[in-house]
Amino acid sequence: MPRKKMEEEDIQANLLPVMNIMFLLIPALLMAMEFASMASINVSPPKFAAAAQQKDEEQKKDEKPLNLKVFVMEDGFRVSADGQQEGAEAGKSQDSKAPTIGLAKQGAPLNDYERYDYAQLEAKAKGYKQLFPNEAVVTISAEANIPMQSIIMTMDALAGRTCKIAKALKGEQLPDDCYFWQPIVEGGAG
Repeated sequence: MPRKKMEEEDIQANLLPVMNIMFLLIPALLMAMEFASMASINVSPPKFAAAAQQKDEEQKKDEKPLNLKVFVMEDGFRVSADGQQEGAEAGKSQDSKAPTIGLAKQGAPLNDYERYDYAQLEAKAKGYKQLFPNEAVVTISAEANIPMQSIIMTMDALAGRTCKIAKALKGEQLPDDCYFWQPIVEGGAG
């Protein structure tokens, strides 16, 4: 049997089903965008004003920096300021790994985010803020097994749980209930 030569036929693509799907998908996606909630964190560079900046620099030259650091551990918070752990007295040796603020719930598992005493941490932050009113930066680090939610709640306590800085970012005065609202999260610090 002789082979027949393959005849080339023009194949026409049927685009109607694809167009129908697109016709239905576009309104569905537009409707989904209406109901999808978007969250964002506003980040803006620092605002500079020449006169205010010079005045602030003169005040800051007189002050020694606080260098507030909070380390989140399994058994509480270790707070240190200006390189000294809070509670360490001169001449006495103290365990540098001991927590400054203990747990609110002893024996609670790590995934119980209320196990830490956030109220006492916030009170410490308020005390430091009264001593250093121009400071807003705190360095936070944690042990490797601490849940992220605990670190976030620590940041909230250090900033002040009722602190709202939206108006301050637009140029208004920072509220008095805002303590250390510029956290720096370090990894692997101890």
